[in-house]
Amino acid sequence: SGYTMELGPDSLLVDKPAARNLLRKLNLEDQLVAMLPEYRGSRIVHHGRLRPIPSEFRLFTPTSLPALLKSGIFSPAGIARAAMEPFIPPRTGADDDESLASFVTRRFGREVLDRLAQPLIGGIYSGDPQRLSMRATLPQFLEMERKHGSLVRAMAKAKSGANGTAPQLMSLRGGLQTIVDGLSSRIGSAARLSSEVRELSRGPAGWTIAFNDGSTAQADAIVCALPAYAAARVLRGVDAQLAELLERIRYNSIATVNLAYDAADLPALPRTPGFVVPAVEGRSITAATISTQKYPNRSPQDGVLLRAFIGGALQPHLVELADAELAHIARREFAELLGITAEPRFAVTRRWLRLLPEYGVGHVPLVASIEERAAAVGGLALAGSAYRGVGIPDCVATGESAGASVLAAWEAVKSG
Repeated sequence: SGYTMELGPDSLLVDKPAARNLLRKLNLEDQLVAMLPEYRGSRIVHHGRLRPIPSEFRLFTPTSLPALLKSGIFSPAGIARAAMEPFIPPRTGADDDESLASFVTRRFGREVLDRLAQPLIGGIYSGDPQRLSMRATLPQFLEMERKHGSLVRAMAKAKSGANGTAPQLMSLRGGLQTIVDGLSSRIGSAARLSSEVRELSRGPAGWTIAFNDGSTAQADAIVCALPAYAAARVLRGVDAQLAELLERIRYNSIATVNLAYDAADLPALPRTPGFVVPAVEGRSITAATISTQKYPNRSPQDGVLLRAFIGGALQPHLVELADAELAHIARREFAELLGITAEPRFAVTRRWLRLLPEYGVGHVPLVASIEERAAAVGGLALAGSAYRGVGIPDCVATGESAGASVLAAWEAVKSG
């Protein structure tokens, strides 16, 4: 009906080489579209109202103390505690991992965690800040603390000496499915689609892939890009210890609800591509996108498209609700936060069950152990969002690296 709806992610970070290189190989660079400049600047819900996310912050860290005072989303007591950050000594035992909640609270206080860090980082990882690893998710902040003793001082120095631009998020004209379609078209009949793997086994002649329909296939090497728990299931017969390590990676679930409206039925919307919702607000959505105001041609001229995110690590039970109940939650939240009371033209709901890996405390050494164990198997490499980054470019990079490693090992064996 003229709407282009994203059911999963809606953007990719084109600054990362893996993204650009893949788009170039697929001849899709000319399909890139930037965010609509007139709607730049996301919002954050604060006591039931949408407030601008402080522009002079890098995630949860102010670039200066005046930036903290101007933020508008902290109480006087919260500002006073955060302003003490330059005087907080750096943590000893820097090699030990620490949770996001521990780090932010230690440096800036609880209010900065609840009002800014949790919704922003939660929007990337859909994880629980009490469990998320700083080393795995935000190691640059640990380095700033180690090097400068204070994040505010580090930001002030970076601000005075840097002239770089912010990371650039983009999409494709037809949505991100265009990348999948391009890959599928390029691979052609070499790909076997919609075929669930039951088990992997390895013998003297190489690998055997057993499918759920009872068929099998042979392979010289395997790149396994399944979620970690699914990789554990198919690899258990090959290496039980590797399977046990893979099962330690936790996964969360989330639902997306797209709502399409007649533009004439809506009130004036805030000029923003979307907003995040702190858990302390007690609401049933974690974030929302005004898709029509984020990228061009997401709806017909007389339409508006919005999307809500429901569930995640802190409200996992909501994902289990029926489609109609999820759509009702999205409509209720949009009514209270945006004043939208009109009936939507339609709603499209999608659940992503156990597909969001949570990089818990200890994730970095865990991944090192997993990769060491996988390499010892021989002819096996792991790829995907479970290990070294959840974004699309990160997943592309792991796939390319895994493919190169097994090909190099296979060619070495063949050449003798």
